[in-house]
Amino acid sequence: MPKIFKQNKLALLGANILIILLWVTTSTFLINLIQIENAPFYIYKIYLLIKFLPPIWVTWFLWIKRGGLKR
Repeated sequence: MPKIFKQNKLALLGANILIILLWVTTSTFLINLIQIENAPFYIYKIYLLIKFLPPIWVTWFLWIKRGGLKR
C-alpha cells in the first residue's frame, strides 16, 4: 500500500470512494451496451453481483484486511 494511505485515512477513504464510483459507472455502461429486453430475472441478479460485489470487496480489503481502521 502506498505510504500516503498509511499516513492519511482521508486519502484512503477518497481512493476507496473513487474506485467504487469508477467501477459502478463502468460496469453500468458496459451492461447497458449488452442488456437484453426480455432477459430472465436471474440475469438481473447476476448484473447486480457484477455491479456491487467488487466495490464491497475493495472496501473490505482496504479497511478491514489492511487494518485501515486500526491505524
